[in-house]
Amino acid sequence: MSSAFLESGRRAPWSCHRCSSTARDGEALAYRFHDAASERILIFIHGSSYHGGGYDELATYVSAAGAAKVVLPYLRGHYFSGRRRGDIEYIGQCEDDIVDLIRELRKQGHKGPIILGGYSSGGGFVLRFAGGDGPKLEAIAGYIALAPIIPRTAAVRGGNAGGWNVINLPRILGLVTLNFIGVRGFDGLPIIAFNKPASAWDGTETLAYSWRLNVTYHPRNDYASDVKAMPSSSLVLVGDSDEAVDSAALLGLLKGAGYRGGAEVLAQTTHFGIFHNAEALKRTADFVAGVHER
Repeated sequence: MSSAFLESGRRAPWSCHRCSSTARDGEALAYRFHDAASERILIFIHGSSYHGGGYDELATYVSAAGAAKVVLPYLRGHYFSGRRRGDIEYIGQCEDDIVDLIRELRKQGHKGPIILGGYSSGGGFVLRFAGGDGPKLEAIAGYIALAPIIPRTAAVRGGNAGGWNVINLPRILGLVTLNFIGVRGFDGLPIIAFNKPASAWDGTETLAYSWRLNVTYHPRNDYASDVKAMPSSSLVLVGDSDEAVDSAALLGLLKGAGYRGGAEVLAQTTHFGIFHNAEALKRTADFVAGVHER
């Protein structure tokens, strides 16, 4: 573990560290660690285009409240992690990386219950993970998804998250066809770009995703099976003023898919505000603090 740091290099009063874990293929993957007195561990997955360093405010709140230690992974294919920005080696690799990260945390002596959380596309990743093999390999005590993106559903405004992304539909259709017949040699081609204003670039963003990274970041086409796999110890939060996610459509989708956890709409909360504003932070910390071993 490295010395405590901020992105600026100054020491952080909440004991935040940048660390790295070694994945099964030998790749070093970065994460940030916010310590706390609690033994619970919240692993929180960042949204599309950015990285774990963008969620220190949420992590600081949760750890300072004593709800949990917080781990902020930099998913493979993003700043600090992986061989290529915007790409991974195979569909599902980020799920394997989270399993490897959990095992690394256990080796370090962190024995408390694990909560997996995420925001936006990271929230979609949480749903995907719940429906995959990860929970069979490493116990997950609870899940929390903030404004999760579930592509190809009415819950995503305009089909492009309110203009956040630009999709190469002809390429996607071609790759769907090739994957259907078992041809995966073109899965590294970019299929989605993000409309982050150039004025906000800082060199750490990832502005396009390959097919295999984008697929890995969201629930499966049969999203209902992923949603249904979420246990009762789960919480979905979405803002009533979310520009990317239609809150009413999302709650209807969850209900129709047999979701067993809690779901709440936060008043006067936008897509980015959901990991900033006081009520959202308190709701997140309160939920995490109430999760116990399953």
